[in-house]
This record gives sequence, C-alpha cells and structure tokens, in this order.
Amino acid sequence: MYRLYHHPICPYSRKVRTYLAAKEIGFELIQENFWERRKEFIAMNPAGTIPVLFDNSNAVVVVNSSVIIEYLEEKHDGSKNILGESLTKRAEIRRLQYWFDEKFYHEVSKHVLNERYFNRYLPGANSPSSEVLRVARRNLNIHLSYIEYLLENRKYLAGDHISVADFAAAAQISSLDYFGDINWHHYLPAKDWYSLIKSHKIFGEILKDRLPNITPPEWYSKLDF
Repeated sequence: MYRLYHHPICPYSRKVRTYLAAKEIGFELIQENFWERRKEFIAMNPAGTIPVLFDNSNAVVVVNSSVIIEYLEEKHDGSKNILGESLTKRAEIRRLQYWFDEKFYHEVSKHVLNERYFNRYLPGANSPSSEVLRVARRNLNIHLSYIEYLLENRKYLAGDHISVADFAAAAQISSLDYFGDINWHHYLPAKDWYSLIKSHKIFGEILKDRLPNITPPEWYSKLDF
C-alpha cells in the first residue's frame, strides 16, 4: 500500500493518480497544501514539492511524478505496461511526457494555475494579471495545435494505445479546464482525444475533485461536452 501526498489541482499529482488507477495499484490519498511547508512534509521532501509517494512496504519516499511512475513501473513490472512495449515506443512516450511536464507546464499551466489559484496562498502574490493570462493562452493555442498534429496519424498521443504521455497531457489540460481556460470549439480533434481520455474510468475520480469556493464550468466533468 502507498500514501500519495497531492493537491487536487496539481497536474503532476493528477498524472500519478491516473497512472496508479490504470495499474490498479491501491493507495491512500492525502491532500498536502505545499505552501504551508508543514514540518512533517518537509522532512519527507525538503524541496516542498508534490506529489510525494510513501511506500509503506519499505518506508521509502519517492519524489517527482516521473520518478514515482518509474519506481512503480519497476516494482510492479509485468502488469499493464503503459510506458511502451519497445525501446522506440518508450523513448517517444518519455519524450512526450517530458514535453507536457516541462514545456507545457512552464509555458502555460504554471502561469494559469498561479494566477487563478495558488498565488492567493503564496507570500507576496499580486492580484491576477490579465497580461500573464493572455500570454499563457497564446502558448496554450500552440500546444493544442501540436496535440492535433500528433493525432493526425495516432489514436493517442504516442500511438494506438493509451500511455503515460496521455496521462501527462490530460493532467495538465484538466487542471486548466477546471477554470474554463480552454475554448474547445477551436480544437475539435484535441477535444475528441480529451473526451476519449475522460471516458476512461481511470480518469473519472480526478474529475470529481472540487476546490473550495471555485466551481468548474458545467462541461468540466462531462464526457460529451
């Protein structure tokens, strides 16, 4: 059994939760408000970042969403391989995972989530900046176009089977969609792919999460939107 320290709107936490559900690995979910820098949490992860996985079987603490997935994949080898069946597939899946974890996050998600939510808890934060959000939306358009380019010859982002690449992308996108920051009418192929991800049972629990005093748009949890 594992304990996963997470925050509901954190895309990296969402990626790991989707992976755990896909692998049918049992875990206990613990919400961690990382900005509070709780002493017990900092003792586990001095960087103060989420998600963090605690392995009850050996008291090992694993930090960083990609490292957590690699750790679990090695420990649970042989069950539902979603990191790729071949060397080249694994390389492509990891490339896309990195794209969404790093490039997409730093160009889009980081700014939207900070402006929409996290800045209210961080010291020295200002009121939401319309200019920051405008740039983030422009970058988002570029990334959604790239998703549509990938889907021209693929059912999922890395091929014909769902993979961690899809988990990484959907985790980022679902966090933004909670605040209504995606105009899906302009990106129908990307919308069809995201609808397919939402239809998987492994993603359903994530879409049930709610933030206090912030209600997502009505289409957020719907499969047909």
